[in-house]
Amino acid sequence: MAGHRFVVSGNPTVARETIFVNLRNQGFEVVQTGEWTASAERGSRGSSLILGAFAGKSGRHVKLDVTCASDGQGNSIITLVQGTSGWSGGVIGKGQADELYSEVYQLVGTAFQYAGVLLSGGPF
Repeated sequence: MAGHRFVVSGNPTVARETIFVNLRNQGFEVVQTGEWTASAERGSRGSSLILGAFAGKSGRHVKLDVTCASDGQGNSIITLVQGTSGWSGGVIGKGQADELYSEVYQLVGTAFQYAGVLLSGGPF
């Protein structure tokens, strides 16, 4: 699956909490699955399946797997892996999901940038 990776400087615990808070502020339910991992979901799986493209971007079910790690040089690597493709809504649903993921990545990157800790970020 596609995703996005951010490299940030500073305390890894602060980086982890920043990403969790940012995702919650965007309407995601964040469930920590380990000390440095989490699952974040937003929207309704049922609506996405039943309504397809009519679920819209706000109702589109999307999931992100979040991993926080260290690069051994004092930086944190935050990885967001897409857990859904959006194909349940056909081509339109896929486009809605892609747009939603892009917005999430942009908002997360902006939060790290405003905090002055963003070193790099991009898709993988």
